[in-house]
Amino acid sequence: MSPDLQHLLSVYGYWLMAFGALIEGETFLIAGGIAAQKGIFHLWGLIALAVVGSTFHDCFFFLVGRYAGTGLFKRKPILYERSKNILDLFDRYGVGLVIALRFIYGLRTVIPAVLGVTHISFKKFFLFDLIGGVLWSCTFIIGGYLFGVTLEALIGSFSESGYVFGIMIVAGFVATILGVLSIGLYRRFISKRERKN
Repeated sequence: MSPDLQHLLSVYGYWLMAFGALIEGETFLIAGGIAAQKGIFHLWGLIALAVVGSTFHDCFFFLVGRYAGTGLFKRKPILYERSKNILDLFDRYGVGLVIALRFIYGLRTVIPAVLGVTHISFKKFFLFDLIGGVLWSCTFIIGGYLFGVTLEALIGSFSESGYVFGIMIVAGFVATILGVLSIGLYRRFISKRERKN
């Protein structure tokens, strides 16, 4: 890796990773894990940063739902109709949905806001969201770290272009898998719900 890129990452890299955790971008976490394997980031510090950023994100949207959700549902009944699936998931899985919400691609900003309208206390939401944040952060950052170890073992100490190419491959693969799994799970849930009605 060039000294300029390494310097750029050492100065702005943690801010970039914090931003990635706030927008809940697995690509950032995987890339951060690979960079930690190369010694650019501290692995456990990166995980802690991702947990804090993602938990802040979820708690913010939970509080938006808590203080504005009911009024918004009354003013726009269509939003309530669209959130029924999430409420049904919460009725079925309880705090398990809070733990798993980061892994539900495409709905992770909506779920905390809708859960803010439910009876779950902020304290309980925060606790289980924190557990989910640890699992989510560790999964993708350590996954990226192990991918970096494997990639380096396969092709030797890879160059800057190999590093960027590896990140692009992983990001595309993860995004595709998460998208396909999320769509499949969502369709399965909708079809079960329609069969019940």
